[in-house]
Amino acid sequence: MKNFKFHWGWRILLVYLLFMSVFIFYFVRSFKEQETNEMVTNDYYNKELNYEKVIDKKKNADTMRVAVQILQTPKGLKIQFPSYVSDVHGQIELYKPDNSKLDKAVDIKLAKDNSQLIPSKEMVPGRWNVSVDWQSGKVPYRVEKKIMLK
Repeated sequence: MKNFKFHWGWRILLVYLLFMSVFIFYFVRSFKEQETNEMVTNDYYNKELNYEKVIDKKKNADTMRVAVQILQTPKGLKIQFPSYVSDVHGQIELYKPDNSKLDKAVDIKLAKDNSQLIPSKEMVPGRWNVSVDWQSGKVPYRVEKKIMLK
């Protein structure tokens, strides 16, 4: 072993092995991340059939003078309805894409300032898909937003 030299052939082999190790690491890691993505809803087929209604609700929401706002506050997630909207009933759907066990639906119960607060203690940090599906009078509306809770 005294005459062993680290010449250019060994260097090429070392670079090649290092490249393959990094490639295999990212390949395995990407498959593990895909395993954690769960189906957002179990009744996706029924929801897909009713998607035309969802599109109409979104169009109705787009025509509002003042849009419904989904805000992140220190106290939690605040859904703010315009002051001119009254007789609101519906649901707020919270989907956690990486953990379906945390998905929840909350009935809309507005406070005096036409808002609803979902306390931060009920939600874990990370990505959430928030859908507000409501009706005012006889007109249905829907607003969706993807948020990252801190």
